[in-house]
Amino acid sequence: MDHLDSFGNAVELFKRYNKIFVAAHIMPDGDCLGSALGLTWALRQIGKTVTVTCNDHVPNAFAFLPGFTELSPKVPTDEEFLVFVDGSAADRFGPAYDPGLFNGRPVLAIDHHITNEHFAPINFIDTRAAATAEIIYRFVRALNIPLDPAIAQCLLTGIVTDTLGFRTANTTVDTLRTATALMEAGASIPDIVERSFNQVPMPSLRLRGRVFSEAKLDGVILWAEIPLELMRELGVNGNGTSGIINQLLSVDAAKIAVVFTEKDNGKIDVGFRSRVGYDVSGIAARLGGGGHKQAAGALIDGPLDKARERVLAEIKRQLANSPVSQ
Repeated sequence: MDHLDSFGNAVELFKRYNKIFVAAHIMPDGDCLGSALGLTWALRQIGKTVTVTCNDHVPNAFAFLPGFTELSPKVPTDEEFLVFVDGSAADRFGPAYDPGLFNGRPVLAIDHHITNEHFAPINFIDTRAAATAEIIYRFVRALNIPLDPAIAQCLLTGIVTDTLGFRTANTTVDTLRTATALMEAGASIPDIVERSFNQVPMPSLRLRGRVFSEAKLDGVILWAEIPLELMRELGVNGNGTSGIINQLLSVDAAKIAVVFTEKDNGKIDVGFRSRVGYDVSGIAARLGGGGHKQAAGALIDGPLDKARERVLAEIKRQLANSPVSQ
């Protein structure tokens, strides 16, 4: 656990200020969205005025979350306290994180990534938590905020999606206890699993077929590419690629899976997944990204072939130096 600043200090900030800005990171996933919205509804429950934002396209798969329509791009205005959730670096929040706008206001980052850069003036980082939503739940309890179905559904979505349905190695007894409390408050695991994992648009299904058929196994590394041209041909938007990397890692011979997704600005989004014993967080960090031991990512310069060569060389270098690293 890494308490760069104390939990109690953060709790006092939530108590002290009434106008609060809450930001989810760009390229949003279920944990950042569930954490941001869960915190928003909790703070409103005790009379706070909350602005919630995500400076990126938010996947329609999460339209079931209460407050989804509020997640438009915004920057801080007259709020008294700024909170950034689930991002490991300042650039993960786009224009919302701009020190030029802070004007002496307290700024808090809440996260669980092992590669967190402690980028904010105040940081509460707990790397043992399976999801940032698990940490937000602890803040809600510490502030004596009664759980309601809206708060519970948002926070449980964060936990279920970041643990892939309680399947990741960092799922703990505390994670399950938190999930139980959230279900008791009105959230539904089957509903979240159905909406988050079991429903994809037809273009996304076609994309998976094409990507899987071209995937390459190189020793213990399984990799695949998603060119921009292919996504345009199939009518897939930038968020239609989720789930592909986890299915790649289901190949029995693979220890590390990598997906290279070409973005419309020419950058390459590199996603990593690995089996327990193979740490991909350091590889992602060396490429300018971050994440967890078993799930990480980075955004690097293209073109695709150059990005692939660079990343595969980096993985092989790590495997040669430390074949199995806990």
